[in-house]
Amino acid sequence: MARVQAAGLRLSGLAKTGHLHPNSWVEGPTAIHATVPTGSILRLGAFCNLSGSQINNAEIGRYCSIAKNVVIGTHEHPTDWLTSSRTAYFPQVNGWDQLMAGDEAASIQQRKRPFPGSCPVTVLGPDVWIGEGAFIKSGITIGAGAIIGARATVVKDVPPYAIVVGTPGRVLRLRFPEPVVERLLALEWWRFSIYDLFDAPFDDIERAIDAIGEMAASGAVTPFQGPVFSAEDLADPDRMLQVLDGSPLALAS
Repeated sequence: MARVQAAGLRLSGLAKTGHLHPNSWVEGPTAIHATVPTGSILRLGAFCNLSGSQINNAEIGRYCSIAKNVVIGTHEHPTDWLTSSRTAYFPQVNGWDQLMAGDEAASIQQRKRPFPGSCPVTVLGPDVWIGEGAFIKSGITIGAGAIIGARATVVKDVPPYAIVVGTPGRVLRLRFPEPVVERLLALEWWRFSIYDLFDAPFDDIERAIDAIGEMAASGAVTPFQGPVFSAEDLADPDRMLQVLDGSPLALAS
């Protein structure tokens, strides 16, 4: 929809999604060009750019950048059950329950064992950058400001502002010295619209922290609140327009 796009929302990746999980929400402006399967949980902050990747069950903070061919949160399989096949805990896969069980399909649904480890939510803090072709295991947490190198395989939690490379992923170093990281985490600059912060010298990290801290303390900048769209809103263009009405993004467009 032209009006939604004019308000800074690029949602082409949801074109074939159908309905997201009811616990999902998206804050604008943001861009989703990634593939998000139907029924996935997606909680996405503003100012993100999700390129041509695949994302299952994820909570993603503001200002995240995800390159092409990234995979986040694939479904796991049970390794200590009778079978590792999804049919054991998801018998409706490919409609086989109806094909093979017919009228007994409903009974099979009642008798199946749950597998809660199938695809736990993966959490990305704000300002995370994931390079092209990286693989992120479901259920892990990547801290604020972290960078995941291209083709890395990440199977465990990543500390804030760490740079991770390789297979399996390992922390190469922190982006900044630990005292600077502590200041960044205390500042939480991502609370604000970066478009209100351009008086800060972004290329000098300590001076930038000082400047943004002074702006926040003086009230020169206030936290940004973009329009938040629920799963129901995202499935209904008219509801999206209702959310936009009165939003600063709608006025800007």
